[in-house]
Amino acid sequence: MAGLDGNMVRWGQLSSVGVVTHETAFDLPEQPATTTGGQALGPLFAVTSKTVPGDQLVVVMGVLQTGTTDHYEIHAAVYDWDSQVPVAVNTLAVQAAAANSGAVRLQAGSAAGGTRAMVLWGVEGQLVPIRYQMIGADGALVGAQGKIDDAPDPNNIALWTCLDTTQSGSKLAVTLVESPNQYHPAEPAWHRYAINDDGSVGEEALIYMQYAVSDCRIVSTPTSDGYLVAWQNNASNGGTFVASLTPPAPDAASGGADDVTVRAVLASASYGGYAQMPKIAWIAPIGYEFTVGLARTGGPQVLRFDAFADPKGKGLYLPSAAGSTGPVSAWVGSDATYVTYLDMPASSNQADAAVAAGSQRLFVTVLSPAELH
Repeated sequence: MAGLDGNMVRWGQLSSVGVVTHETAFDLPEQPATTTGGQALGPLFAVTSKTVPGDQLVVVMGVLQTGTTDHYEIHAAVYDWDSQVPVAVNTLAVQAAAANSGAVRLQAGSAAGGTRAMVLWGVEGQLVPIRYQMIGADGALVGAQGKIDDAPDPNNIALWTCLDTTQSGSKLAVTLVESPNQYHPAEPAWHRYAINDDGSVGEEALIYMQYAVSDCRIVSTPTSDGYLVAWQNNASNGGTFVASLTPPAPDAASGGADDVTVRAVLASASYGGYAQMPKIAWIAPIGYEFTVGLARTGGPQVLRFDAFADPKGKGLYLPSAAGSTGPVSAWVGSDATYVTYLDMPASSNQADAAVAAGSQRLFVTVLSPAELH
């Protein structure tokens, strides 16, 4: 687990019962740039392995290149447990902003095995592939830079947004939202690429979403035999939507199609509109059912739905001493979801620059039994 406390990075190894070991703190080695659109380029965190999985932290930032106003160096600093000095600092690339285009995006992540870090960068609204680099022990670059969604003809490259990393079983996955193009002209699509430890791209998944994603409020997770995606839409009749994808059975006839369903699960009108709807924080499978987590300021809320996206039971509110909580992070496991957030005094809010005195970080395990008794 890693996070930012003002200008200080705090990280350590977190067990499934909430025990943190090798807790380490150090000041950011430099300040990340903020683009002209107001997007902060980091810091982002991933882990790699020197001796055991996850024993090195990779801190990723975009830093304005000296002498420029629109070129950003992608830096990756690697730290050992119990060390305040990086063992390596790599400049992975220089990303130029594009005039009259979308934002520069930077992402980082690691697979569940904790042996490789992945750093991705690109510019939204450009017919140019996303680039990425795998990082191993002590900052060693693993393989050459890779590309996501490349094509010989640039016109066949999808315009994308909402770049993210997530889990894909034991692998890491890259997800993004593609704008309508010649392949799916009427609606956006969620596209997922599984990434192997050597940096090669594995299997892909594609869901046509029917409803647009607003403000990149989108989460996803693998299931035992497919994928779940949840997102939010700011239209007057919008809300929270869930899509499920199940690939054809191995013994299905050649050319069998994926089984995809898209359903609305929560209307924004019930919250007083999109602006008041809590952000989606995670989606987790429970057999043929699923739960979604909402990042309420008073404390995260868990809602369960059946296979037809109908509500099942009442919502579960995660604890908060004073009803004031910070941003939510979640890791979806095979039979539980692990959630962490900052529980703050009532006088504090997420916009505060520093962590208020009296705050505490909570780690909550949300069990997901397939059957309720």
